[in-house]
Amino acid sequence: MPIDLLRKIISSSESNPGWEKINPSENIKDYLEGFYIFSCADMQANHLIFNDGLPTLILLHQINDTVSIRNNQTSYKIRTGWIDGGVMKHNYINNLHSIESLFVIRFYPQAFYHLFNLPLHFFRKKSIVPLLEMNINPQLLSRIYREKDIKNKVRLISSCIKASGTPLKKNALLDTGIQYINNSKGKTTVAEVAMHIGVNYKWLERNFLTRLGISPKEYIQLQRFLYAYLNFTTSTNEDLTEIALKSGYYDYNHFLKDFKSYTGKTPLTFTHRQTY
Repeated sequence: MPIDLLRKIISSSESNPGWEKINPSENIKDYLEGFYIFSCADMQANHLIFNDGLPTLILLHQINDTVSIRNNQTSYKIRTGWIDGGVMKHNYINNLHSIESLFVIRFYPQAFYHLFNLPLHFFRKKSIVPLLEMNINPQLLSRIYREKDIKNKVRLISSCIKASGTPLKKNALLDTGIQYINNSKGKTTVAEVAMHIGVNYKWLERNFLTRLGISPKEYIQLQRFLYAYLNFTTSTNEDLTEIALKSGYYDYNHFLKDFKSYTGKTPLTFTHRQTY
């Protein structure tokens, strides 16, 4: 999803002007992290898309709304919305500011793959998938768009999830490890996580791959970069080395390498960003 919208989610537990969170009901809380509605009025013309490990469904305001996605030198259009997940690199969305709003649904990984009947490696080759390429009942999609009230949309989607979902097997150890990574904001290592929950490396990697579809190392890197991005874009401090160290990087070069890996730009280029 657009990274500055993701930044709003992780930096504030309360709704703010321009966006709102709706918590899932008790009977589907194991499937969803939350529903969100975001205004696009103040969005940049070109915007980095990022995913923090939770597969995300994004619905554009109108069913025929269209945006343009660019990855390196490849550009393509998406109508209605998309689903993203996995490790996303160099993905930018254009003309999002022309869309009135976004309706965002953030799934827990195991539930997402289960509900959509998808393999765990689904996002390995393609991290952004147009919604119209997914196996979603077109009549259901039309019903969602006919509902103009956001709470009615949420109720409709919730009832569909409840009807199609089966009880998910919990993995308390893995959940503890994930929470440990989240609480540390990615300032940890795979070895530290394994030690914290009392498992070996192979167990941790196997369970991450079979539950999240990504490795523990990749998940840690996503969280560390996301909080580094938050520090970078909100800090008045222009010392990038200090920002890198504060974000859990050993030095500026490691921060620079990650920044270029995910955005395709250096931090200084990105500051004057969203142009090609």
